[in-house]
Amino acid sequence: MSLYDVKRVQLSSVIRVFPIVFCILGAVIGLFTFFFFPTDLAAGLGFGPRLLSWLIFVVLYTVIMAVGAIVVAWLYNFVAAKMNSGIVISLEPKE
Repeated sequence: MSLYDVKRVQLSSVIRVFPIVFCILGAVIGLFTFFFFPTDLAAGLGFGPRLLSWLIFVVLYTVIMAVGAIVVAWLYNFVAAKMNSGIVISLEPKE
């Protein structure tokens, strides 16, 4: 068993990958919220306003969640540097 110490998260990879992940997740959540099982507010909308609401939801969800993930990664780097520590990950080879 090998132990590895994660001392730093590369912010450029977080900035590159997480918006795509959150966009996909927001699109799926938005489909359920506005189309498949609409909320009381969304049920009264026509198709055009629902589609616009869905698009706005996807954009806002992506921006808010990506900024949150970037802040968390930055805070992790900051705290891990101050403590001279990080998360220890245990990796075992496959048989």
